[in-house]
Amino acid sequence: MGDKKMRATFLTIFLLLFFAMAQAASTITLRLMAVNPADSEQTVPVKVYLPMEVKPEDVVYKGDLSIAYDAQLGSYYIFGEYQLKPKETLEKEIELRDVWQVDSTQIALMRQEANDVLEQFKKTRFFDKATLLYDGIDKKLREVEEMQDMSSASPSYKISNYRNGVSLLHSAKADLLAAKTLLSEVAPRGLTGLTWKVILFIIVFLAILGAGFFFIWQRQMKLEAEQQKAQQQQQQQQN
Repeated sequence: MGDKKMRATFLTIFLLLFFAMAQAASTITLRLMAVNPADSEQTVPVKVYLPMEVKPEDVVYKGDLSIAYDAQLGSYYIFGEYQLKPKETLEKEIELRDVWQVDSTQIALMRQEANDVLEQFKKTRFFDKATLLYDGIDKKLREVEEMQDMSSASPSYKISNYRNGVSLLHSAKADLLAAKTLLSEVAPRGLTGLTWKVILFIIVFLAILGAGFFFIWQRQMKLEAEQQKAQQQQQQQQN
């Protein structure tokens, strides 16, 4: 019974973590709430997993809470214990640096580099192929910028857009590397079979790398969704 109550308290905190964030300037404030649902005084544990992008140096303020790392999940978490009276509610705030932003300078530099590579292809007979690669890179970079512009709707939406944007950046970098490799190997007789294999290997390798990041983020989001669902079920049972 005690474990069930502690679980209910943990899940209540987790729900508020993702729906009570308040963005201000370059920081995000997490408002946490722990509740003692029992009819007697008891020690209530507080344990909240932070989004996987957050590192200890990104925690601007955590009050008397502590921070630790879960190697299995690959995420840091905030924790503490508090003695609460029957039905007492505890509120805490954690301030985080806003790390869910793709650097606009990085996007601009990548776009400029892609444009420079395309210009050099004008001197070769592979300009049409290079144009296709450039168009793909530019499209992905514009999608990242659009996601950045739409990230103010809610913190959870902002985090999701950031993760999708990073995945697109990895893909754009793979395309740019393929274009640069193609440019360096251009010869009057065209490309050798080995060169195409090298280009294909680079693209596949970076695609696998990006997929790895994506699956890690998906695992984190699945865990968050399961915990929110369990909290809602727990609240329904209490009502």
